[in-house]
Amino acid sequence: MSHSKQTKRGFSLYLNKWNPSAKKYINTCSICGQQGYSPAIPENEFYDKNPDTYSENRVVYEELTKIFKALSIDHLNRCEICEKIHDSNNR
Repeated sequence: MSHSKQTKRGFSLYLNKWNPSAKKYINTCSICGQQGYSPAIPENEFYDKNPDTYSENRVVYEELTKIFKALSIDHLNRCEICEKIHDSNNR
């Protein structure tokens, strides 16, 4: 398989093959299926900012922010847009 097939939009070889446990930081809306990284992993608390030190969390954060946008979800796993639509229709 050529390398170009592994570089599709939204695909990370690191997240899918080398460190699949990092997928726990990816939020998925249960209604529309939109994906994004959890905003609960802010850069300043998730890893050490010192560029001389290696941190697995730093690599995870860089991969997630490179591929996804932040996506906050509620307790029903809905994104903010779907939450507003769903709640307005159920009134």
